Amino acid sequence: MLNEWLSQFKQDSQVSLLDIHLATFLTNKAMLNDDITTKRFSFLVLSLSKEVRSGHVCLDLTLLTPPAIDASLWLALASPNEQDWRFTLEQASHNQVVSDGTNLSPLVFIENKLYFQRMWLDEKNVAQYFNHTTFSEQPSYYPDLSTILNQLFTQQQSQTDWQKVAVAAALTRKVAIISGGPGTGKTTTVAKILAGILLTSPNARIVTAAPTGKAASRLTESLSRTIEQLNFASLNLKAEAITLHRLLGAKADNSSFTHNKNNPLHIDVLVIDEASMVDLNMMARVIEALPISARLILLGDKDQLSSVEAGAVFGDLCTFITQGYSQPRAKELSQLTGYNVPACEQTATIADSICLLQKSYRFNELSGIGLLANAVKEGHLSTVKKLLIDDKSLNDIQYHPLSSQQVYEDVLQDSIHHYKHYLNVIKQNGTNDIALVLAKFAEYRLLCAVREGHFGVEGLNKQIELLLAKNKLIQLKNKETWYVGRPIMILRNSTSLGLYNGDIGITLMAEHDSSKLRVYFPFADGSIKGFSPFRLPEHETAYAMTIHKSQGSEFDHVNIILPTDYSPLLNRSLLYTAITRAKKTVSIYATEPILLQAVKSQTQRHSGLVNLLQNNH
Repeated sequence: MLNEWLSQFKQDSQVSLLDIHLATFLTNKAMLNDDITTKRFSFLVLSLSKEVRSGHVCLDLTLLTPPAIDASLWLALASPNEQDWRFTLEQASHNQVVSDGTNLSPLVFIENKLYFQRMWLDEKNVAQYFNHTTFSEQPSYYPDLSTILNQLFTQQQSQTDWQKVAVAAALTRKVAIISGGPGTGKTTTVAKILAGILLTSPNARIVTAAPTGKAASRLTESLSRTIEQLNFASLNLKAEAITLHRLLGAKADNSSFTHNKNNPLHIDVLVIDEASMVDLNMMARVIEALPISARLILLGDKDQLSSVEAGAVFGDLCTFITQGYSQPRAKELSQLTGYNVPACEQTATIADSICLLQKSYRFNELSGIGLLANAVKEGHLSTVKKLLIDDKSLNDIQYHPLSSQQVYEDVLQDSIHHYKHYLNVIKQNGTNDIALVLAKFAEYRLLCAVREGHFGVEGLNKQIELLLAKNKLIQLKNKETWYVGRPIMILRNSTSLGLYNGDIGITLMAEHDSSKLRVYFPFADGSIKGFSPFRLPEHETAYAMTIHKSQGSEFDHVNIILPTDYSPLLNRSLLYTAITRAKKTVSIYATEPILLQAVKSQTQRHSGLVNLLQNNH
């Protein structure tokens, strides 16, 4: 009966075989008495597995009603209400398949939310860390913290300088959570926080890290530049950032780490950039490996896409930005900074550790990219329409209605126009200036919302390859995948090679042997290393990449192409993330209904983290 019932879900494209196998295994283990309870329980497990693969941490039982459940399926489950779902899980608890978390069981049911036990433990531990650590103040080692702040910020602004507030907040708490859009000065802020720490504690062991190799390279680059501009060299402030996998000492199988609660990191301060990309599991592993006395500083953009894997920890933490600071905290920050920092009546403890950087130094009031990013982020349809469709006066943003094959070919031709620059450098210099080749390639990118089909990464990469060959910019030989100039992206971590998911390299002739090909990658420390194509972990061609994979990267010019059919992947965060990858120009290729649907659509990842933090006053 169970196999027959579950076999119908094989037709559902959103259900995987893994979901079905897991539902079968746990339902058999639960040994339920009647058909309807068995069906309901298997459906709950199947739904939970599907939700986790979609990035949610748990299954919220209050949402299990039509239209979220197909009407005919709901009837087949005998129209269950919330009490029925609870009763089903109660029955399963008799055979230790479900518990409230006090006993070991594969599933945990608590406050209307169903979890896999591992994810529930991770969420609970992350909440405990932020509830406990944000409450404890970092002792001040310096007699007058405002003196340090005035050293770091030599000019007092007429309006509140939120960078100064963020630095003050970070220097007076063990945890700092700083969110800001593109160009709001996150790197400058973190450089000043670290300078402040070194002024109070010169021997502090500081590590800066990011979720991906690309994000670590960018942080290294921007931090080096900022340290130079601010004349912080005398403080011995190190700019090199590493990946979180390297920080924790990922083992060859990538499923465990050298550093954990039994072998903590030997550091005093950890800075994590692009924190919105850190999933629940990784955040839990980082927290577990932190020494009790260490400070944690999280930097990111709360409006960007969440991590690929389950959880939206940074976004959940930033929910409390709207609460503002408690009365004592606002008074403290006002005294330290000289600005009038507003206070709120009732705030969760964590709100006192958060700061939102509000002024963009990259985009002024007349910048199309800045205006468009803001309108998309806020979901202002009329403004998006005005900026992209009605107003043609902004030079840095363009909209191309995807109404014909010709427009599709235009985006391909524009990609050829941009990519010919790095290919010409290869033609002229060979491997004499690999850094220039990599820099030229990084000036432009075509970003897609989906992987498959005409408008996806796979189809577009193939089309661009064929056009480049037709224009004699690359040489495609019979059925050979490798050629000089091929850009590739790593899809699976390889700790032995030091290559991680999202890293991008370019294929060139080997430096000292022109009969062989090597793929050259930039590393966070500024070095460039070449690898034989046959040693690389799983990878793909990277003329076009998904918006998800572009996180942590920036390009001078960005083209965004959206599919002509609606996809649940299309939402506000996705479009905002894509637009904010661009520094100079952005062009969007989409039909008007799909573009506006993406702006309208807002996704919320289900978790219990906000509740766990909210309840700590």
